[in-house]
Formats: sequence, structure tokens, C-alpha cells
Amino acid sequence: MYKFIFIVFFFISNNVFAAGTSSDSPVNIDNSDQVKILYDRAEKYINEKKYKKSLKLLKALTKRKDLNGLRSDIYNLLSCTYRKIQNRNLDKSFATYMMALEINPKHIGTHEYLGELYLMLGELEKSKIMLNKLGLLAGIESEEYFDLKSLIDNF
Repeated sequence: MYKFIFIVFFFISNNVFAAGTSSDSPVNIDNSDQVKILYDRAEKYINEKKYKKSLKLLKALTKRKDLNGLRSDIYNLLSCTYRKIQNRNLDKSFATYMMALEINPKHIGTHEYLGELYLMLGELEKSKIMLNKLGLLAGIESEEYFDLKSLIDNF
């Protein structure tokens, strides 16, 4: 009886696997979709405070050539992860924020998070400079401006 169940299970699992990996499957994920899915997963890991998983995924993403418009976003998230992980590395965080800004000097999230990093380093004036840049880029009514301003006010 066990042999029969095993054989049936083996047959069904092989057919299910084969159906899921068939090349004529109607679901096609191109590289840009794949990058976005991985980026979203890394962001989810950060929100769940699973920084090691996020760090591993984001480091792998930075090595890809097909990042298109997400390159600065990926470096911004990577910097955030370096800042928040248990054994944080603020030097790497700073360096990757600079890379994100080199790619996109108007990246709003990077200006906000760099301002937060400056506060962590005790550099209030540099954080205020980031706040002013945020005001110019996103406006003083933006969420990013408000979040950084609140941190500065409570510093």
C-alpha cells in the first residue's frame, strides 16, 4: 500500500513540477519585472526588520546590469540596510548613499535618509543641509521633509 501511495505521489509531483516549469507557460517574467520583484522583496525584508536577508538580496542586485531606473533606489535601500542592521556599518551606508546621489542627484529618499545618517553621526548642520535640499526637491509639505524635520527638531 505504501509503495502505491509513494508511486502516485511521485507521479503527481513530477507532473506538477513539469507543468510549472514548462516553456509554453503563459506567465513570462522579463528582467525588469524580476528586478522590481526582488527590489520589493528587499524592501519588505527591511520593513520586517530582516536586515541580513535584505542586505544579501540588495548586494546581489547591485551586481546586475539590467537595473534600469531602479539603480539609485537599490543603492538607497542598501544604505538604509547598512544603517539599520545589527552590526551597522555607517561608513558603507554613507558611501552607498553617495553612490545613489551620483546616479540620481535628485533622489528624494536618499536626501532624507542621508539626513538621518548625519544625525546618527551627530552632524546636525549637515542634516539641516539635507533638509533644505529636501525642501527644494520635494517641498516642505512632503512626507520626507516632515519626517527628517521631526528628527532634527527632536535631536
